[in-house]
Amino acid sequence: MIRKDIKKGKEGGTKTHIRVVEGYRPGPGLPPKQRTIKSFGYLEDQEDPVSFMAMVSAFDRHHRAEEIPLRIEVPANAKMYSESNRLQNYGYHFLAAIYEQLDIDGFIQSYQRTSKFKGDYDPAAIFKFLVLLRILYPDSKRASCQLKNNFYGLTTAFTLQDIYRSLSFCAGFEKELQAHLNQQVKALIGRDLSMAFYDLTNYFFEIDFPDDAKGLRQRGVSKEHRVDPIVSMGLFIDTNGLPVSMALFPGNTSDTVTLHPMMKEIKTSYGLGRLLVVADKGITSSSNIEALLNNGDGYVLSQILRGKKGQRYHARLLDTTAYHENQDGSYRYQLFTEDYLGKDREGNPIPRQRKVLLYWSKAEADLTRRKREEKLIRAERMVSNKVYGIKKGIEEYTREELIDPHTGELLEQVKKVRLVDFQKAADDARFDGYFCLITSELDWEERKIREVYHGLWRIEQSFRILKSDLYARPVFVWKQDHIRAHFLICFTALLMVRILQYRMGKKALSVERIVAALTSANCRVLKHGIVHLEDVGGAIAFRKSLNAKGEELDTLVYSKDDEIALDYRHIQDTVGTAFYDSYPRQEHFNQFLKSIRRA
Repeated sequence: MIRKDIKKGKEGGTKTHIRVVEGYRPGPGLPPKQRTIKSFGYLEDQEDPVSFMAMVSAFDRHHRAEEIPLRIEVPANAKMYSESNRLQNYGYHFLAAIYEQLDIDGFIQSYQRTSKFKGDYDPAAIFKFLVLLRILYPDSKRASCQLKNNFYGLTTAFTLQDIYRSLSFCAGFEKELQAHLNQQVKALIGRDLSMAFYDLTNYFFEIDFPDDAKGLRQRGVSKEHRVDPIVSMGLFIDTNGLPVSMALFPGNTSDTVTLHPMMKEIKTSYGLGRLLVVADKGITSSSNIEALLNNGDGYVLSQILRGKKGQRYHARLLDTTAYHENQDGSYRYQLFTEDYLGKDREGNPIPRQRKVLLYWSKAEADLTRRKREEKLIRAERMVSNKVYGIKKGIEEYTREELIDPHTGELLEQVKKVRLVDFQKAADDARFDGYFCLITSELDWEERKIREVYHGLWRIEQSFRILKSDLYARPVFVWKQDHIRAHFLICFTALLMVRILQYRMGKKALSVERIVAALTSANCRVLKHGIVHLEDVGGAIAFRKSLNAKGEELDTLVYSKDDEIALDYRHIQDTVGTAFYDSYPRQEHFNQFLKSIRRA
C-alpha cells in the first residue's frame, strides 16, 4: 500500500513523503499495525512526479513476490536488555491449540456470566497462562508470573495479585470444568466410559504443621515416605489413558474410602450407566465391592495374598496340581468361580459370585527374591554392627516396659537381643511371584482379566507425569481454595499432554521430550517486521537398532541427528504443519501459528 504523509518543513512549507507500507499483526489476536517496506523520498523533489509515482506503484504491486535478499541491519549500540533482543517462546502454540479445542476459555467466560463475576481481571487468560506454564515451565505461581512477557502473542495483562485472586474464583468451577472437559474429549476423540481405571496418590507440602481438622493438609501415609502434611488425589482415567475426573481428600483419609464418593460424583455428573472399575489392592475392601455391585457396577481388583487377608486362598494358591502351565514353566494360573455372601443396600446377606484368578510369574518371583535377599544382607549387617533405628515422630515419646499380665506389676528389665528374622523371610518366600485378581465379570477368561488389570500402568504413569514433569508437588499455595485450583490446573495440564501423546499414537514422545522441544521453539522480533526463529535443537540423538521383535531400541552410539529437532518435527507432523524458515516476515509467521490452531 502506498502511503502519502504531509511533512512540514522548518521554513513552514510542506512536502509529501512517499513510502510503501504493509499491515501486520504483532502477534495472534493483537491489534493491526503498519510498517514501512521502502521509503522513496519526497514527491516535490522528483523531476518527473508522474513517472516517479508509476515506479512506486509498480514496486507496491510486486514487492511481495520478489525474491529480495534479506539484509538485517543491527545498530552498533544495540543492548542486550532491549525489546528487539527479547527471546520469546512460540512453542506453546502447539499446546494452546489443544487448549482452544477443549474450549476452556468459552467455559470460563460462560461461568463468569452465570456466577455474576465482578472482578477487574481476566480469569480465563490467567487460567490459560497457568496451565501452559505448568507444562512448559512448572514452578510456583510467583515464579510463573515473572515469565509472563516471554511468550510470543500471548495476552498477559495481569498482575501477581490478580493470579492469586483468580485461584479463588477458579476453585469454584472445579467439578463443572471436569464435566465440560469430558464432553469435549468425547467430541474430539471419543470416550468409552464403560470401563475406567482408578487409583490414589498424595502430594506433600513443605510445612511444619498440618491444617486444622477441616483442612486438606493432614499427616498421613505418604507414598514418598515423607513426614510432611499431604493431600490425597483420587484419579479416574479412561481406556485411552486420558484423565476423566479427579477429587481431593485430606491427607489422613484411608485409600479405601475414596472410591465410593468419587464413583457417585462421576456417575451423577457424567450421566454414566454401568461402570467397570479397575483398581489395585490399596482400594480393595468388602465395602467398596458391595457398593459397586449394589449400584449395578463391576470391578477388576487385585487382592492381598500375604497375611490374614489372603488366608482364604492359601490352600488353592499352593496347590500346584490346580494350575495350567506354559511350556517353559515360567507362568502358571488357575481360574475358578467363588461363591460368597455379600450384602444388599439394606445390609442383608445376599449370595454372590465372582471369578478369582491366581497366577505365578517366574520373572516376578526372581525379582521379589532378589529384593528380599538384599534386605536380609542389610539386616545382617545392621545387626552385626549393633545399629539401632532412631525413634521418630510419636515414637520418640514412647517406651517399652515389661509388666506381669496377672498382677500388673512392673518386672525387671531384661536385655533385648536384636536378631534377623529368617523365619519371616522364609514365610514370605512362599508367595514370591504369586498374584490374585478378582472380578465381577463371570464370563471373562484368564487373558482378558490380566489384560484389563494391567491397563493400570497408564494411571501410574499419569501420577509420575504429575509429580516428575508437571511438578505438582511440593505445593506452594496454602489457602484451601488455592490448593484446589492448583490441582485443577495440574489436572487440565495432564489432560492436554495426554491428548498430544494420544495423537502421536505408537510413536508418542515422553512429556520430558515434548517439553524440551516446545521450550526450544523461541524467536526474536527484529526491525522491519522480520522474525528470527532460533534453532530448535541442542541434544545429540542416539542411533536406534531393531530387536528380534522389530522394536526400536536405543544404542550407545551417537547419530548425526539432533533429538530435540527430530522431536519438534514429530510434533509438527502430528498437528499437520511444516514451517522451518529462519527469518520469516511477521505476517507469514503469524499465519503459521494460526495454522496450528486450525489443525
